[in-house]
Amino acid sequence: MSRKKFNPRTLVQVVFALVVLSLGINFILFVNHYLGPNANSPFNRPAGVEGFLPISALVALKAWLATGIFDTIHPAGLVILLTAIIISVIFKKAFCGWLCPIGTLSTGLARIGKFLFGRNFRVPLVLDYPLRSLKYLIMAFFLSTVLLGMSGSAAAAFLNTPYNMVADVKMLQFFQNLAGVGLLILGLIIVLSVLFENFWCRYLCPYGALLGIISMVSPWRIARTAKTCINCSACTQACPNRIEVATAQQVWSPECNGCLECVRACPVPQTLQFRSILTHWAFSPQAMALAVVGTWLIFVAVAKLSGHWQTSITPQMYRVLIPNAANYTH
Repeated sequence: MSRKKFNPRTLVQVVFALVVLSLGINFILFVNHYLGPNANSPFNRPAGVEGFLPISALVALKAWLATGIFDTIHPAGLVILLTAIIISVIFKKAFCGWLCPIGTLSTGLARIGKFLFGRNFRVPLVLDYPLRSLKYLIMAFFLSTVLLGMSGSAAAAFLNTPYNMVADVKMLQFFQNLAGVGLLILGLIIVLSVLFENFWCRYLCPYGALLGIISMVSPWRIARTAKTCINCSACTQACPNRIEVATAQQVWSPECNGCLECVRACPVPQTLQFRSILTHWAFSPQAMALAVVGTWLIFVAVAKLSGHWQTSITPQMYRVLIPNAANYTH
């Protein structure tokens, strides 16, 4: 199979999307179990679903930094946040480019747009810059509210509230009962993601905004060798984040998610590389796949072995919490 046909990033995205889908199905079964007649028997909860609780994870991070106590309610959420941050420090915003299921969904919707219209449309630059600031404003709001606005004791107290204990259940019920304005907003985002590649990631995702800023310290970045570059601009055309790779010696942009699509598109070997500015050691797309997935699996394994993955909430507590989830409002 040729290099052009095999894309290790696509393989990683599909595998992780299937894992997330499996987690989602198991979580629905878990919730339904405690709403059904067999609630007195235990049912294993898939801890990885906590990856969809970024605000709870941020509060847990604040509590951990301030008190030294690692969250026991949704520990996997904090582990996932910390792992995404560490990956961003090492491999640019590779969590977004390789692992994030929302990023994978955005990629899929953009491909539907290309199939339907032959291309994805572009927001004019006069609107692109102000719209891109939205995700940073949303990020700043959450960071200021949680990291600066909450004390360590307040953050720790919130983690142990019934509301936070069933935050994952409430999230599921929100999407199961989506209607009206919520359904309209979700539909609008889907349509815009079909028309404009990576619309959510580019303009609205505060998680990606945070990881993008953190990724600025990464020693690895896309580097172009001008002497061998033939100025074909294939790299710029391949970039899903509209970075002008063809005119840059090194890509410093926080929009770069380390997807290496530009590297795969370059027709001249070793002209465009994902290279360390410290050692000049470069990652091929295949090596990048192994490095990112390997880093992820190592941190998850350490969390499981050290007891920082499964929740401390007991089946007896879930029997009370889940049927009353709608009653917990704060």
